[in-house]
Amino acid sequence: MSSRARFARLRHPLAALLAVGGVVVGSIAAMGGSPASAAGDDLVGSPVFNCKLAPFPDFPWNSTITLSAVRPAGSTTVTVIAKVSQMSGVVPVALTDYDFNNTMKLKLGSDVVTLTGSGKVNALPKAAFDQPDLRGTFTSSAVDAVAEVTNYDFAMPAFGMESFCLPTAGAAFGTLKIVSGTPPTPTPTPTTTTTATATPTPSPTASASVPSGSKGGKPAKGSATFACLLSPIGSKFDYNAKVTVSGYRAKEGDDVTLTAKMSDLPAISPVPIQGSMDYTLAATAGGKAVTLKSTDQVNAAAKVEVPVKDLTGTVGVDGDELEIKVSKFTFNFPSASIGAECTAASPVSLGKMTVGSEPTEEEEEEEPTATAATPASSGGVSSGAGTLPKTGGGDSLPVVGLWALALTLLGAAGLLCVPQVARKRS
Repeated sequence: MSSRARFARLRHPLAALLAVGGVVVGSIAAMGGSPASAAGDDLVGSPVFNCKLAPFPDFPWNSTITLSAVRPAGSTTVTVIAKVSQMSGVVPVALTDYDFNNTMKLKLGSDVVTLTGSGKVNALPKAAFDQPDLRGTFTSSAVDAVAEVTNYDFAMPAFGMESFCLPTAGAAFGTLKIVSGTPPTPTPTPTTTTTATATPTPSPTASASVPSGSKGGKPAKGSATFACLLSPIGSKFDYNAKVTVSGYRAKEGDDVTLTAKMSDLPAISPVPIQGSMDYTLAATAGGKAVTLKSTDQVNAAAKVEVPVKDLTGTVGVDGDELEIKVSKFTFNFPSASIGAECTAASPVSLGKMTVGSEPTEEEEEEEPTATAATPASSGGVSSGAGTLPKTGGGDSLPVVGLWALALTLLGAAGLLCVPQVARKRS
């Protein structure tokens, strides 16, 4: 058999094999999350952006953006739709149905057009995530327009965060054709299907009772407003705390053992939190500095107040009547590297505490780990810089306030999160 004949017999099987290979390669490319090609008159660009998302370092976003433009017959109103590839995975906390708003500005010929989008986003910590499509309109009777992207911004209200992205390459897309037809009806961003995870048991609200003081003793109590800063997210919130401090010494000359009870942290966590939390309270007793500490296992549902476990410390000071002042409070989720430092404008006096000779029953008994909580009726937390991770319009915290407070709680120590499922594009 001649070489020509042998090639003729192999040609069709080879073509079939290549076709199958093309399907496989195409499927692998499609799994990358970015459109491999545009359909019809769509225009595809691949601009590279430099994005700023404070307080994190600048980061690059290598995007793929698909533009389409449609105008009804007899109209001059052009609807432009942009589909964008996944955002870089820079958010340090799990995102589970978080509100997300995005904006893109385009030069289309001589017009500057703003496209907007909104929806929900889902992602594991530091994982890339799908973004909502954007759309906008402008007036034109032309058949096409030269397209160029000038900037892309997005915001996550729950974290009080906004990112601003400027193109560093690939801003010019080319010529976008304007086709005749009816603009498609906007559809909501698909909600990621999540796998089942353990449902956290809400933590109980801390006991409202205050210690009556140890034998012969009397606690100092009052209120203190702490201005808090959540790290590393940079969110600000206020913690209006009620603080009661009691103390005792077993015998004359001993150090005084102090116990501080503090009101619940505000209901600002946008996600369930589960894990170890460390608390510290900086105070003075009779003019002597003392740090009170505690550690608790927190198991709380989203949007519930979180009890602060009683804090204890000792101070070597004479006298039976001691003025108590508090100045700083911190809490940390070590496993998530998230924490907040809360400071008073100036040391706050809680009044004078009378030292007793025995601990109260509350101090003697080891408190059980919290296991149930009542959702807070309102956020009620004022914020100096917007809002922190939150679950509703009224909760304030400019992540992550309690937190997540990503957000991270913004994710906190053992945030319960769910895997992301990539959005399917039509």
